[in-house]
Amino acid sequence: MVQVSLSSSDDVSLSPKLVTPAALGVVILLLINFFTKQTFNSNRTVVLSIAVALTLFAFSHFIPHLKFGKAHAFYLYSYHWILAGLLIFIVPVLSYYLYLWVMLICMAEFFYQAKGTIISGTALLATMLLGTLYQYNGITKDLLFKIIPEFSLILVVNLILTRLVFGNRQSRKVLSEKIVRAEYEHGRLLALINSMSDAVVAVNDEGKITTYNAAVLDLLDTNKTLSDTLIDDVLLLQDAKGESVLPFELAKNTKHIKKTSDYHIPLDRNDHVDLDINISRIGTSGLLAKQQGYIILLRDITKEKSLDEERDLFISEVSHELRTPITIAEGELSMAVMLAEKPETDAKAIKESVVRGHDQIVFLADMVNDLSALSRAQRDDIQIDVETFKIEDVMNEILTTYKPQAEKRGLWLKLEMAPTLPEIATSRLYFREILQNFVTNAIKYTDHGGVIIKCQAVDRDNVIIDVIDTGAGIAKTEQSKVYDKFWRSEDPYTRSTSGTGLGLFITAKLAHRIGGTLRLTSKLKEGSTFSLLLPVKAKRSKDKVNFVKSELALLLDKNDS
Repeated sequence: MVQVSLSSSDDVSLSPKLVTPAALGVVILLLINFFTKQTFNSNRTVVLSIAVALTLFAFSHFIPHLKFGKAHAFYLYSYHWILAGLLIFIVPVLSYYLYLWVMLICMAEFFYQAKGTIISGTALLATMLLGTLYQYNGITKDLLFKIIPEFSLILVVNLILTRLVFGNRQSRKVLSEKIVRAEYEHGRLLALINSMSDAVVAVNDEGKITTYNAAVLDLLDTNKTLSDTLIDDVLLLQDAKGESVLPFELAKNTKHIKKTSDYHIPLDRNDHVDLDINISRIGTSGLLAKQQGYIILLRDITKEKSLDEERDLFISEVSHELRTPITIAEGELSMAVMLAEKPETDAKAIKESVVRGHDQIVFLADMVNDLSALSRAQRDDIQIDVETFKIEDVMNEILTTYKPQAEKRGLWLKLEMAPTLPEIATSRLYFREILQNFVTNAIKYTDHGGVIIKCQAVDRDNVIIDVIDTGAGIAKTEQSKVYDKFWRSEDPYTRSTSGTGLGLFITAKLAHRIGGTLRLTSKLKEGSTFSLLLPVKAKRSKDKVNFVKSELALLLDKNDS
């Protein structure tokens, strides 16, 4: 079989399965002629050496790095010289070996068209003349009349064969254009497939991979060549129960198109990649019967599934958290109405029910505010209002706001500021919310002692604010969970204190948004220290515009003053 592309002679390839048997056939024929004494040269050493050399040359086509078929010019020249040498020095020049030249002329025309035919035909004529001159010690009129018919017959046979196999010049031109157009469309198709973010795999009816794109390698985390590999060996699927599923079995059960999101690729014991799988059957027509197979599209939906699960969990948790205060508030207000309708009104009892109901409504309001803050904190795509301000100003605001609350619980609230602190440029709103969450939590979970807010510079580019309390503390096993949604400590004292479990989760989101880092050190019954490590200047590119505006406004204010 000759695999050929007529678009360019450099792209044409010959199969060793065609050329090597032909060369070996010549060797066998030569040895038969030699041992039956039908060769011109009777020197055993010369003939056997040529036979061995030709055999080795024939088998050299199977050595991969020699790239046989691509270097067709070298092989054509070589076989022309070999056949010419045989006809001149080894076998009778006017023998049936001459007709081997038909194959050479056909190959020359195939690769180089008319130019190849002329060169190969000229070489044949020269070989016949030189062989006759060498073997007959001259060229007579009778020999010349033998040479011309033989030469003409070979050219005619070649002409007929090339027209039958390759067609005339016009048909070959049309065929070449069709092949070029097909290769162009094939190239466009491959470029399109490789530009897709979804993994695309084509398999044949045996389950072997025939085509795939780069996204497949990313999904399977491999750089191996997948061609001619069984799809079941590389795509290891599992169902929701963790049982193995063969992808080719899924494909064979597909009549037209199949879509499913029920399978995943396991990574380790606790992790996997969820997949959205689309399988389509191809090649159902008679013309494509030998090219039947399946196209499999694979899309990583791990993030989407995780978000869906997180959303469902969030809705469930919020519903649960809202249900209790709403039930209590509704019960207390109903109780107040019932007490008010009695003939003997108990004003104190009514007031107590109203106050308890009011407390639950305030709790609900706090939860709504927390949810609003949570929504804002999770909007990582929007710009924030950056302004340049003194840390001391915000700390004094917090001290003024929450000191009465601390004193009401019998606690002290102190502020310790380093002598020299740089101004910071970030979101004042987010910065204040983070610190007030720390302070309110510290006050809430401290029953004796107090809270210290300590501010100091780490280096030229960063400051750190510590909120230190003498409260209940957090166990080591629970410290990694403090920033989870709706998390509440298992400690009885913490459980007895009301709260939504969203404060620190929101704090972590806000800190991330302004480029801060949160730290926690805590020991049970000794207290906790929550720290915010914050860059002095906003670093995110989306915030730099507002940062420049803030710096410009500050500069103008200083000039005005």
